[in-house]
Amino acid sequence: MSSKVTLRNLIKDLATKKVVGNLSLKIRGISYNSQKVKKNDLFVAISGFRQDGHKYIQQAIRKGACAIVAEQNGDYQAPAKILVPDSRLSLAQLSNIFFNYPSQKLKIIGVTGTNGKTTTTYLIKSILEEAGEKTGLIGTIAYLIDGKKIPATNTTPESLDLQQMFHEMQKEKVKNVVMEVSSHSLALNRVAGIDFDIAVFTNLNREHLDFHKTMKNYRDTKGMFFESLKGKDKFAILNKDDKNWKFFYKKSKVKNLTYGLEDKTADFHPLYYNLGWDGSFIEFKTPGGIQELNLQLLGRFNLYNSLASWAVGYASGLKPGTIKEGLEKVKNVTGRIQTVKKGQLFNVIIDYAHTPEAFRMILQAARELTSGKIIIVFGCGGDRDQGKRPLMGKIASEKGDFVILTTDNPRSEDPKRIVKDIIAGIKKKNYEIVMDRKKAIEKAVSYLKEDDTLILAGKGHEDYQIIKDKRYHFSDKETVEEILAKKGYKNA
Repeated sequence: MSSKVTLRNLIKDLATKKVVGNLSLKIRGISYNSQKVKKNDLFVAISGFRQDGHKYIQQAIRKGACAIVAEQNGDYQAPAKILVPDSRLSLAQLSNIFFNYPSQKLKIIGVTGTNGKTTTTYLIKSILEEAGEKTGLIGTIAYLIDGKKIPATNTTPESLDLQQMFHEMQKEKVKNVVMEVSSHSLALNRVAGIDFDIAVFTNLNREHLDFHKTMKNYRDTKGMFFESLKGKDKFAILNKDDKNWKFFYKKSKVKNLTYGLEDKTADFHPLYYNLGWDGSFIEFKTPGGIQELNLQLLGRFNLYNSLASWAVGYASGLKPGTIKEGLEKVKNVTGRIQTVKKGQLFNVIIDYAHTPEAFRMILQAARELTSGKIIIVFGCGGDRDQGKRPLMGKIASEKGDFVILTTDNPRSEDPKRIVKDIIAGIKKKNYEIVMDRKKAIEKAVSYLKEDDTLILAGKGHEDYQIIKDKRYHFSDKETVEEILAKKGYKNA
């Protein structure tokens, strides 16, 4: 943690509505969770989705909070009280100052977009580590600090946790941080004040409309990321095949690099590529000359992720040989077009695809590689964008040969209602319903013949199911491996 800092210095740049009390107080730490408050902490009351921090101010004071930052006034007694227009933004600013602006001392690479963020961050991490540089990672699967793995609660953590992680990385002599930048984190000011060096845009498709309401709001939120880039040595790396690339190009005031498979005017684009079950080969043009890659990753969309990552390596001034070695070392990314090979004559793919476009891409990748039939097992998450459900049903039915509809994370919703929403988009009779996900996978495996492909979609790296308000252990990978083992397939 930072050494103690006075409240006056902490709040000096804050937009405030009212400041009352002793500003000479020494602040030991910051917290937005009243249960974690310790003596002489500053407590920031946030209005969250499930809980309103303002209700827990008294509890925070009882636990030793000496100062309160809040949006609403109350009858609580504290040595210092600071009223602000936006608690989340204030938390980001306070955390940045408290940890002494750690992002300014690190190279921060942010990846935003609907699909491809996770894989791209792992590819970039591998490139930077190949260059001999300690690299931290923050994303959907986990947070990694120099070999230490922290379970991920959000794709992008709350600002306080983020700044603390940067601070820890700095102490561990980490040089680079590669992180996923979600639209939620931008809208909720989690990444406010972070000094990003490189921003990558993957693509923009329908997602999180339960939160953003419209695609325009979703795109505008992503645009904030590129607007925030400042400095002559900063880069924006944009997918030129995405129709929104020009929007982000105009938002960016730094150096821009583009990549794409279709647009031959992109700075990084292929001259030739070949896709197979053992990986992909690509020969492509770069500003530094023609290069080749033998990727272990499957699918056309991983060519996009690889070109974006190569562009990051190029922008970072790394040698082509280093970038190539780093990319070719990545065997798979957990739950991202991950194959399960136990000696069976059919193919099994596990993928996190839970949006219509991600679904379309994984099915296209499987179709390009499969000579037999494609069987899909999937459901949709509860308490999330309901409008995507019939769209995903339509894509699964049209692109796959047979579909088994089941549960995902139903959360508070009735799983049968979710499946009914999916069926609304299906026009063919090539589906059945098996509500128990394990039984659905068992049935799907029983249908498979030589050269067929099974796609287990939606859960990816997740090792749980959320039903009502409880979390149960469940892993698609563990489940399908157990089923294959019972059938005599045990070879890796």
